[in-house]
Amino acid sequence: MHVSDTHLGAVQYGMEERENDFYEAFSEAIDTAIENEVDFIIHSGDLFDSSRPSNRALHLLKENMLKLYDKKIEMICIPGDHDRPRGRDLTAHGIFDFVGLRMIGMDDLEFMKREDVDIGGIGNMKLYQADQLRQIYSRANERAAGMKNCIFISHQAIDPFFPEEQCEAKKSDLPVNFTYMAFGHVHQFRSEKIGKSLFSYAGSTEVKATKEIPGLVRQGKGVNIVDMDQEAKINRIRLKSTRMQFDLAGNAEEIFARLDEIRMNNYAKKPLINITFTEKIEMPYLREKMKEYSENLIIRQPRIEVKKVQNEMDPGNARRQVDLFINYFKNQTKGNIAYEIFKDLKNGEYSDELILKLAEDGYNAD
Repeated sequence: MHVSDTHLGAVQYGMEERENDFYEAFSEAIDTAIENEVDFIIHSGDLFDSSRPSNRALHLLKENMLKLYDKKIEMICIPGDHDRPRGRDLTAHGIFDFVGLRMIGMDDLEFMKREDVDIGGIGNMKLYQADQLRQIYSRANERAAGMKNCIFISHQAIDPFFPEEQCEAKKSDLPVNFTYMAFGHVHQFRSEKIGKSLFSYAGSTEVKATKEIPGLVRQGKGVNIVDMDQEAKINRIRLKSTRMQFDLAGNAEEIFARLDEIRMNNYAKKPLINITFTEKIEMPYLREKMKEYSENLIIRQPRIEVKKVQNEMDPGNARRQVDLFINYFKNQTKGNIAYEIFKDLKNGEYSDELILKLAEDGYNAD
């Protein structure tokens, strides 16, 4: 099984319910591995949300590792950017090595073998290490050329699966001689055949940021059960314990109609709702309406963002504005310059040098 970005110990919005959600999603993922009788688990980074996880996070991991140990299922990990320790400290993962939690790729490319599968991995590397990372990918690719069944684990942003300026490598840099490339860091599930290799971001098991909500609604969160016979094939299993979230924006009528739709669905947990009203709404009325949904939904403090009506002038209106300045100065050049200064001042887009230059041009127009 390939799982990633479980972020144990994360507390979204300061809510205890959200901390528990990350634990429950991880526990369901472990139960899924056991039910499917997997040979081992690959975790592609950010097992914890912090390099110094809370005691609750450590305890939850201990309980699940003991379940795996009882079934003789190992978990092979690499450090992600969240759980990689600072300085010379050791990873929290090492506490659980005696129950089958194996860390590889801490400082450099590292290989191990499980069953008849060769497994190579490298932990997260920062943007300034991009050249070094590409060299490691190249070395890994050369080594995999002589292997029959092999997995590569990495926790990196890869262009074009992530914004180019935030990526440490491109798709063309990937070590495509591996049978399966198990990647982490990107929280949305992605899977693509690249050469003979099957590349996949397993995605996170819970939502860490509102930008993940469209993907959650579209495809949920889950894990990959990977069959490595001859070539890699993914059986994607959606997690049931992941809390549904919605990001709503609109006027009061639109918002309340959408909330009515959402609460009619039979979700395993109360959905978490972010709301932005785009028009003014009376607070006493809003508070009363929110009470109506409290039994079925968790609604964060709504935001009210009324867009200011821009006084952007249509061409005809702009012409009248210019004419006002020209008539006032009784000079077309000075009127046009004064209008340009007026626009820049109004929009806050001006510099002292520009204003003085335009004023001087106006003076010289006489």
